[in-house]
Amino acid sequence: MSLFKRRHDPNNLPSTDAGYSVLDAQLAVRGDIETEGTLRVDGRLEGSIRRADIVVIGTGATVTGNISAREVIIGGSVEGNVEATTRIELQPSAVVTGDIDAGAIMVHEGCTIQGRLTVTAPPAAKEKPAKTKTRAAMPTPATALSTTGA
Repeated sequence: MSLFKRRHDPNNLPSTDAGYSVLDAQLAVRGDIETEGTLRVDGRLEGSIRRADIVVIGTGATVTGNISAREVIIGGSVEGNVEATTRIELQPSAVVTGDIDAGAIMVHEGCTIQGRLTVTAPPAAKEKPAKTKTRAAMPTPATALSTTGA
């Protein structure tokens, strides 16, 4: 089992049932965004992203605000805190000014981070009880000899 699932190309993300939204490179948006689907930002966003499934911040994109999602991939710049329940991937061109909190963090060589990194186990992993193994009692040499009938 691998800690990180390698994505071949973050530009070709699978679509989700909730939808796929794109903020184009020529687009500048001011305000918060809430979505349960996938969001790709290639332009400029001044506001927070909340409740998203997957967020991709493309190379050259800028976000001024907090990001909260299940999974976040950053190739551009983010000024704000980033929180992901599953994982965060920081590509070589990423610049993050703010705290990062995720279940797993993948940091590529070349990215810039100014803030704290916190790795927190996902809620499902915290609630699972520890597995215990039980074994059948092994006979001791004394009991093994007494059952032979000699």
